[in-house]
Amino acid sequence: MPVTIDDVAKAAGVHAATVSRALRGVAGKVSAAKRAEIEAVARSLGYQPNIVAASLRTKRSNMAAIIVPDLANPLFAPIVKGLEQELRKHDMLALITQPPEGKEARARLVQELAMRQVSGLLILAAESGDAMLEEAVQQKIPTVLVNRGLGERRFSSVVNDDQESTHLAIAHLRALGHERIAHVAGPASSSTGAARKKAFLELMQSEPPMVVDAQAFTREEGVKAARQLFEGWNLHDRPFTAIFASNDLLALGVMDVARELGIAIPADVSLVGHNDMPFVDIVQPPLTTIHIPVAEMGRQAAQVLMENINGDGQATTTRILTPSLVVRASTATRR
Repeated sequence: MPVTIDDVAKAAGVHAATVSRALRGVAGKVSAAKRAEIEAVARSLGYQPNIVAASLRTKRSNMAAIIVPDLANPLFAPIVKGLEQELRKHDMLALITQPPEGKEARARLVQELAMRQVSGLLILAAESGDAMLEEAVQQKIPTVLVNRGLGERRFSSVVNDDQESTHLAIAHLRALGHERIAHVAGPASSSTGAARKKAFLELMQSEPPMVVDAQAFTREEGVKAARQLFEGWNLHDRPFTAIFASNDLLALGVMDVARELGIAIPADVSLVGHNDMPFVDIVQPPLTTIHIPVAEMGRQAAQVLMENINGDGQATTTRILTPSLVVRASTATRR
């Protein structure tokens, strides 16, 4: 049978309530010497606190749920690492999950997390009109959006400056002599995809916009978009000489199609990605991309969540992180 507080109290010669206060570190209730004595007895007996019972009593589990859109996407690993490391500093554990498809299923996920008394939500997967967000409001769970803004004033968020990202990419390509630039846009339901497309269209007002919309931030969608872009393309009458892809996986899909069609990157077409996810520096050619400080994004998002949980922060806050350009071999001077 597991050791109980009553067992520790009997062995220490004190009341069970005193053991509870000592092990919970309630200030001013138990002397330091007596607390040390009780903790030593508890360790010797192998006592483990009942976390489930404590969460039912306090309505707080000291567990945060991290909702990730795609665990196969290498971008999210360093964000989750930054989140988890910061949460541990506050004695919080992380529960990591992917959202299901469908409005009702997404709402149900948040309901199930609420039933498990999660202390807060860190959502990397929020979409426009997302049922998860509506349910988070209904359940009154402290929630922070990570790498997704959506213009949601009800929630705090930590995001990348996507307008600056797009400016860096286009300025780099123009400095290389590229004026006809195409864009593989991310899904419109994603704030990042929508923001980068909007910024691209604003920057390219003087040129006919060449945009293909991807339905997801995946390599497969990059392949589909590239097939549309390269349809009828030839070296003698190129409609564009450079491509800005809304994320690195889309850019990898573009590389796949270019290789299949015998289009050389960057000799024939320059290519810029976004995110600087792991391993894009070792593809051939190494990908020029926009770096976002994903570990710092995770760290700050966890900080904001703890401020919201503890009630010592603003009602909502938005932190915008600054991206940077990483030049590699997938871009070159227009010939």
